[in-house]
Amino acid sequence: MRRLLIVLGCLAGIAVNGFLKFPVLSYIVNGNNDFQGFYAEAQLAGSADLYNPKALARAESKVGDHPRYLPMVRLPFYAATMSPLRAFPYHRAYWIWQSASLAALVVFVYFWPSPRKWMTAMACCWSAPLVECFLAGRDVAIVLMVLAVSLALFFRGWHFAAGCVLSLCLIKYNLFLPLPLLIAGKRLWRLGGGILAGGAVLLGISFAVSGWSWPLQYAAMLRAPNTTPSYAAMPNLHGLLSGLHSIFPEAAATCAVLIAVWLVIRGGENDRAVAAMLAGGLLVSYHAFFGDEAILIPVGLYLLGQARGMPGKLVGIVMLCPLTYIPFRIPNPPIPPSAVLLLPLLVMLVEEIRARRSRKLPAEVHEVCVTAG
Repeated sequence: MRRLLIVLGCLAGIAVNGFLKFPVLSYIVNGNNDFQGFYAEAQLAGSADLYNPKALARAESKVGDHPRYLPMVRLPFYAATMSPLRAFPYHRAYWIWQSASLAALVVFVYFWPSPRKWMTAMACCWSAPLVECFLAGRDVAIVLMVLAVSLALFFRGWHFAAGCVLSLCLIKYNLFLPLPLLIAGKRLWRLGGGILAGGAVLLGISFAVSGWSWPLQYAAMLRAPNTTPSYAAMPNLHGLLSGLHSIFPEAAATCAVLIAVWLVIRGGENDRAVAAMLAGGLLVSYHAFFGDEAILIPVGLYLLGQARGMPGKLVGIVMLCPLTYIPFRIPNPPIPPSAVLLLPLLVMLVEEIRARRSRKLPAEVHEVCVTAG
């Protein structure tokens, strides 16, 4: 009976998200989504045109029913791993990709370090950003898989191996910018060594397949105006402060977020430190879109299961509820919806401040008693 209820709960989440996404459900069938860019990158892997906008546009114009230009924002090693897909026709390659993404999600549910696997599965089924990743043909499910396998290794004491696996998050490194704070704050030097070793291998592959000039080409691609547009529904500080049209408020907010992440990491246990790193990483990511908010699934699971107070658990529910993300899909929202993404880090910071005060108070009482005695 319990398993039936879990299955029904998962199906209900998929149904609710399907209802909310009904106008664009056909995208997942026809492959008119971001996979067009991945397939073009697979075709150009190993050539000098990987970061050539004209070459990308030509390759992308030949796939899908509605071709459009998608810039290449991944490192060359990623295109190399995608290159076997060019051996298949577009639609067959597309369904291979979707199957791989679904398999990655199953691996995430299995390896995510939580005793309640059913809660992880249900959170995935109810996640509007994760459903968006499948509709848009994106790769966040692979990032979640890498994160889960890495943490599973870490909590088993295999820190170097965990770092080697975690280095694969270079796929979307912009979501993990506070990771050095986690390593330094928790003194996880073996984890950091594994990340450096794995990252060196991935960079070596990148230079091997794309030569020595790709970093300059890649930097030029990132600086292109259409690579990271500015709009209020972007799920980070760049979106939250887009109306100010100034870099200084965003820079100040980024510093404030990183300080908050550092304070939580220094005081909290490892799982809270990881949650703070992920929540802060999305905020300071600069280049992020709706589907990238799926990285908050682990954050919501942490708050729902381990937050010390009711406010934290409520924020966890909010992060996992699909209705929370509806404003991100509204054109020109009156209030930037990314403001809600501040809540996880804020509630973790408040809990950490309270925990520090509770630890400090007994020490002060003991000191007073000893002095009086």
